[in-house]
Amino acid sequence: MTPVYSIPGVGTLTIDSLGGNQKAKKTKSGGKPVLLKGSTFKAKFQVMVPAMQPPKGPTPPIPDSTPQYSGNGTFMTTNMRVKAT
Repeated sequence: MTPVYSIPGVGTLTIDSLGGNQKAKKTKSGGKPVLLKGSTFKAKFQVMVPAMQPPKGPTPPIPDSTPQYSGNGTFMTTNMRVKAT
């Protein structure tokens, strides 16, 4: 949702590529490297149900016409005990 499209929609976020410091070189879980807070990753958001703009009067809500968004993201952690490398 955005300030204009304030009725929430639904979609799927896919990570295209991780930052160089977001995958552990030594620490593994289940045989795979753990993800680290690090820098930023590149992602795509595929809209499944569009967010809507509230109607003005008796007209129906207006859906966001953008089918996919691209951007960057970061991981946030609440882990205060374990450090990985």
